[in-house]
Amino acid sequence: MTAPVGEDDLTAWVDDRLAVERRPVVERYLADHPHIAARLRQQQNQRSALRSLFAPIAAEPLPATMRIEAIAASQRGTRPAWFQAVAAALLLAVGFGGGWGVRTRTLPPQAGIGALAREAGYSYRVYASDAQRPAEMGAGEKQQLVSWASRRIGSKVAVPDLAAAGYRFAGGRLVATPHGPALLLLYDGAARARLAVLSRPMDIDKDASMVSTRDDDVQQVSWADRGIGFSVVAPSATTGLQPIAAAIRVQAAAI
Repeated sequence: MTAPVGEDDLTAWVDDRLAVERRPVVERYLADHPHIAARLRQQQNQRSALRSLFAPIAAEPLPATMRIEAIAASQRGTRPAWFQAVAAALLLAVGFGGGWGVRTRTLPPQAGIGALAREAGYSYRVYASDAQRPAEMGAGEKQQLVSWASRRIGSKVAVPDLAAAGYRFAGGRLVATPHGPALLLLYDGAARARLAVLSRPMDIDKDASMVSTRDDDVQQVSWADRGIGFSVVAPSATTGLQPIAAAIRVQAAAI
């Protein structure tokens, strides 16, 4: 059975590192999803532009002071022989593997649950901190918000009831993401605590288990059911976010 196309496949396709046996599968997937294909080609173009920009620097010879021989010579007599051998081995490991290793850790996710959580964090920082007008439509316009968002997103949405967890619905708005419009719902808790729920259709990871993440000042619990992704966001100091996310998931499944 052929494995479904995932984020690793798409990243490998952009980097031209996709395994030969996976290429036909990914090509068919991109043919069926032209909007994803267009985004990946844009990433390829950016990658090529960066490579061209830094090509002259990459072609320059390594400065003499950074060569292993020079480093070893500067340390000779002050370090034991075993230390010099280990240092040289580490330099070689960093030289050959460091670039791709750093890239893997720092490149932000472009699709799937990881991207959803990142988008939720961005939206939370922009709108949840706005004391004057965090929501486009207030709590009294809940039905209008649901109808409007359902049409724009292309899927039926609902406003979860979080009163049992101590949060009151404050309103919501549509926000733009690289994957199309998303619905951002805002809730107010005790002591001015604010919680948000971002939901949108998923290109991949259409059914995904809950994943907890932290990004500096915020934390998220994200998942996907039946093609719709959800990410619950709150300040990092908030406790009990996982049970709240579980309650939202149960209510969303009943839509």
